[in-house]
Amino acid sequence: MKLTEGSFDILKKRLAKAMEDDSEIIIEIEEARKQGDLSENADYSAAMEKKRSNDALIRDLRKQVENAEVVGSPTDNSVVTINTIVKVLKIKTNVVKTYQIGDPINTDPDVGIISEHSPLGQALSGHKTGEVVNIQCRVPYSVKILDIKTID
Repeated sequence: MKLTEGSFDILKKRLAKAMEDDSEIIIEIEEARKQGDLSENADYSAAMEKKRSNDALIRDLRKQVENAEVVGSPTDNSVVTINTIVKVLKIKTNVVKTYQIGDPINTDPDVGIISEHSPLGQALSGHKTGEVVNIQCRVPYSVKILDIKTID
């Protein structure tokens, strides 16, 4: 998965936090064990469930960190990639929109920051100014790329 340096740092911090939480959960389990019969101990059951959930999170975050490809700002603004700002014209409605292509960690569609893995981000990636791109989603549509800028 391609990530910006900032998003990679966020991912590493999430992993560190989950590992820190794991130590606290182990203490919770030990405290709950002291309460006696584990078969009827709600605190113990809750702590064990919390541990299983956190272990799964740690595995997932480790996998993401191991498989991350950190990318910098593009030097070429002729092609849509992560860290570019793209101005498009929606063909059918004649509406102009601007989007920042981000990574999966740093997205906010409400302000126009979309993941390269979103339907629009996937469709735009690799295309150039002037090209018409078809977006395959629930209601397919087409856009024309008007401008591409790199993010400094």
